[in-house]
Amino acid sequence: MYAKTLVKLIDYAIFPAVLIAFAKIGSAILFSRYFDFSYKSDGVRIVFESAEAFIAVNSYSSLVMFFSVLAGLGWVIVKAHLFHDTHISPSFSAKLFSMNLQELIHTTETIYSQAFIWLSFAWLTTIVFGVYSYFGLSYVWIFFVSLAFSIIATTLLIIDIEKEIKSDKEMFDIPFEPTNRVVKFSEEIFVA
Repeated sequence: MYAKTLVKLIDYAIFPAVLIAFAKIGSAILFSRYFDFSYKSDGVRIVFESAEAFIAVNSYSSLVMFFSVLAGLGWVIVKAHLFHDTHISPSFSAKLFSMNLQELIHTTETIYSQAFIWLSFAWLTTIVFGVYSYFGLSYVWIFFVSLAFSIIATTLLIIDIEKEIKSDKEMFDIPFEPTNRVVKFSEEIFVA
């Protein structure tokens, strides 16, 4: 059970990791050409002529990288709120089946596994941006933007988890409030 879950998490983490790497590297090259900053390629490193050029390119490429994470996380949040199999409306489900789009409906395990991966990447990049801004390697406002969006995404996923718990309670008739049950024992005297 745990091995299958771990393999799924690794499988779900491959695409976000590749997307983040390509977004950071590609946007760094694009922004350095857009701003016409001079740089040298030294193996796998890009070395800029000035610190200001590095800070600008690092900041904007980090922003593109975070928005790529945010796009993936946004899609998972949309799936969690609209296409979650436990709280999708029957009419919407019927429409999806009639349009042959039933593969958009996902199970709880799939949604929460993907949400865990994307949310982990969102918070990891937010922490990296905090370190960047602390050491003066990027603009401070990028850290605050990523922090705000990470908090909002986490809140939206928590709301979906609460919906899931509520639907589980309704499905299994678990009372929402604890009930007090009184059991009375009476003494019976047997006379022989």
